[in-house]
Amino acid sequence: MNIFSRRIAPTILVCLTFSIAAAPTAHAQSAGCEGLLLSTSEDFTMQQSEGPDGNPIVSDGDLLAFNGGTTTICRRNRELLERFDIPRVDFGLDAVAAVDRNREVIAFSTELDDPNGQFGAGDLIFTTGLVIPNSALTQRFDLRHDIGLDAVSLLGRPEGWREFIAKLDGVPRREIVQQPEIILELLSAFEIDILFSTEGTAPTVKSPRFIDGDLLSVLSGTIFRSNQTLLPSLPAGIPSKGVDFGLDAYTFGVDPQTGGPTELMSTEIDMRADGILTDGDALQPGPTLRFRNEVLLKSLLPATFDLGLDALHQTAGEIACGAPSITRISNIDITNISGGLAQTPGLSDRPFGGSLRIQGAMPTWLECPILPQYEFRVEIDDGSGFPAIGDPNTLAVPTNWRRQLDGNPSVIIDCVPSVTNPRQLYQPDSNGWFNLADYRRFDECGEDASLAVWNSNTVATTVEAGSPPVTVRFRLVMREVGSAVPFSVSAPKTVRIDNNNYKLPNSKDMPLTGDMSMNLAVASGSDAQVNDCDVTAGSSDVILDLLGRARDQHFWRYTLRWAGGNAVGWHPIAPNDRDGGGIVQPLDAVFDNDGSDRAEISLGGTVPGNATNVLLSEFNITQAHIAATGGQPPIECGYAVEVTAWDRTIVGGFNAPNNTFGTTVRRETYPLAFCFQPG
Repeated sequence: MNIFSRRIAPTILVCLTFSIAAAPTAHAQSAGCEGLLLSTSEDFTMQQSEGPDGNPIVSDGDLLAFNGGTTTICRRNRELLERFDIPRVDFGLDAVAAVDRNREVIAFSTELDDPNGQFGAGDLIFTTGLVIPNSALTQRFDLRHDIGLDAVSLLGRPEGWREFIAKLDGVPRREIVQQPEIILELLSAFEIDILFSTEGTAPTVKSPRFIDGDLLSVLSGTIFRSNQTLLPSLPAGIPSKGVDFGLDAYTFGVDPQTGGPTELMSTEIDMRADGILTDGDALQPGPTLRFRNEVLLKSLLPATFDLGLDALHQTAGEIACGAPSITRISNIDITNISGGLAQTPGLSDRPFGGSLRIQGAMPTWLECPILPQYEFRVEIDDGSGFPAIGDPNTLAVPTNWRRQLDGNPSVIIDCVPSVTNPRQLYQPDSNGWFNLADYRRFDECGEDASLAVWNSNTVATTVEAGSPPVTVRFRLVMREVGSAVPFSVSAPKTVRIDNNNYKLPNSKDMPLTGDMSMNLAVASGSDAQVNDCDVTAGSSDVILDLLGRARDQHFWRYTLRWAGGNAVGWHPIAPNDRDGGGIVQPLDAVFDNDGSDRAEISLGGTVPGNATNVLLSEFNITQAHIAATGGQPPIECGYAVEVTAWDRTIVGGFNAPNNTFGTTVRRETYPLAFCFQPG
């Protein structure tokens, strides 16, 4: 379901006792409530100051605000609950979310049940007096008991939330318990959703549908962010990984210190991840440390720190999410890919091979602060069609793919991998979906981000000259987390695949069993002799014809070189031939955007295709040896010539642990050795 594009609301149940009230109006942000909202797990006393009410005690039910390094009391627990007829008891504060940036209306949960039955510890409570019972939050999960409420985050535009609250104004909790479906209808109608975590695992620990470390969606009844995807570098997840770290708080929006976008969370237990992280620290997914508990509470001067972190909220900003698109494949702009082939300067009709990197234009935090609500994947059609949205992805990304995070929580960026700031594991969920927030959380380090990397060696390994082309199609799909309907689907992009290198023949005397061959012959006008592997000089320069073949569906060029005698190392042979007057002329050995000057060179290589005696070059071994040795004629010794054939395939290589990608071209070399006898 795309809650940001729906324009027709479903019919609302009318049997509830609605009192249609005006939506809350916007005012200046509540005094003392700017910045990051939070609560602690434990009470404490401020050592050298007191609250605005003169009370130095901060309870685990008070709402605090961290802004610019200073923490203040935003609202006392009794202020949050002033709409309810309750005794002067602190009920605790387990989750918090503001409806809009003004923070006049707060959604929260408590740690204790109201003895008068107005709310339970697992209910979502609004400062307007609205109570959404736990059973309404978990109705899509088919639970029959209150499983608690640990973290909460509100998705959607503030005006949608104001209308939602207005529709339910005056509706008692008991009526929502009787008809919980009204919550789903109103969430859908106003294009909003509630994300939450619970105090327990359901339905059983041995066979969990979700664990208390997962972030769930009320509207879809799915896992919005699993404990495993929030903490990919830890053994997070039951039963697959082994540990449920819990999720005490979760929020996304504008960082109160840097002003940049971020996701923040806290866990229920301590962990070892690049040092000791506690259940009182504000973390980013990974996990990486954002704020120590000491930093969050320092200005209140508690006698000790690590007082837990039960609730978090930061402002999300305005919503304007656009559709993503594929922009480059293996570093080639898609506008330069036609018919599946890349068109590059000087060389056209280039297929792709090896690892293919897919890059795209994706929504940013600035444009779309609700990024965690979306997920994406690159899908492939290799002839069997694209996968259905609910099926696992058939495009498998590399294992051990890692990306670099900014290791410095201040405005100074540290993107140097180290023991204390290692590269973070970057993997999709079991169906191949990446959360958009995961994709964007590495932005500060400026890596050339990839949407996916696909190993094309799984197909098209036998493309020969004259074979039908092998093509695949890619598309980029984005959806709301867990939705059965995509938010956007990009137009498919076709690419041609070639993973076949030149094949060498089985033996020298069976040249047609491969794609390359070479043999020696005496050039016209030379009195040298060639006998199998022996070359004997005559009375003049020894000039040889290098004859052979090089065939490939995507041929580019061939090069030649020689070694031997007293010459040290390899020396290039510039392909040449002599004209009718005996003048040496360059010989075209390349088929590029201008084609070739020779009829014997084509896009498929040397022609005719089965010919093994195409002139590759003349080779004056006498003059070549004199030039390479400072004047010495060739001596009796062993010599070798090599022909290297290149194809035009863009061959990608991906280093997953270092997140680096590069391209090269494919080539193969045919060597030919012979003995030389001076005349």
